[in-house]
Amino acid sequence: MKNININLGEIKLDTLNSNDFKDYWEMIANDQVAKKTGFEPVKDEIKAKMLFQSENEDHVTFVIRLVDSGKVIGLINLFPEIGENFEPVYDNLELGYFMNNNYQKRGYMTKALSAVIKNFDEASLIEATVDQNNEPSMKVLNKLGFHQIDKYDGYKTFELKLS
Repeated sequence: MKNININLGEIKLDTLNSNDFKDYWEMIANDQVAKKTGFEPVKDEIKAKMLFQSENEDHVTFVIRLVDSGKVIGLINLFPEIGENFEPVYDNLELGYFMNNNYQKRGYMTKALSAVIKNFDEASLIEATVDQNNEPSMKVLNKLGFHQIDKYDGYKTFELKLS
């Protein structure tokens, strides 16, 4: 499912391309986005370019893009879970996602994640771990049918069984 193109009205899901770096860096350098998502903001352009280039290497990246302008406003990543012997388990996926804070609270992430789940039939289980204070993210996951399965060190883990 590398060639993604799903129209969702005002937004669409597609693949990351070389012209998207500016929008990508805007999101990963943002302190608020980083805090909600649990990573350190990336202020260094060289490091940001390295991360940008690695986006599709060991996982699937879905880009949330505004249809009218083409601006990237969010990313959704699916990573294979790491097994007991450090091997990838492709049937169980880890979900990661974030959105430019100027476009949050419009239902875009719920719509985009719902489309990813409906169109991604390569796994039987998806897990997501979020900061326990990130109420909007937990609300999105609950709307999509995820259920909390664990809580540790300030984080909550949710899962969705696909089959």
